[in-house]
Amino acid sequence: MKTDKVKEMYKDEWVLAEVIKEDELGQPIEVEVITHSKNRDVVYDELERVEAGKHVCTFYTGEMPKKGYAVAFLWVE
Repeated sequence: MKTDKVKEMYKDEWVLAEVIKEDELGQPIEVEVITHSKNRDVVYDELERVEAGKHVCTFYTGEMPKKGYAVAFLWVE
């Protein structure tokens, strides 16, 4: 599925997907969705279960913060 379609289908959600095709800059353009959720932790928990060697990506389909704002992520194990 094209990443644009994924962004439409799962608006304002976190997505974990297997990369099927990349553009010349290495950005995913076609993926197979593994899981999606409004809760980032759900996606990251599933990421831990992805088989080794599988080419995957995670991304957020909502709006990026406006210029001048910062975002911080906390990873706790």
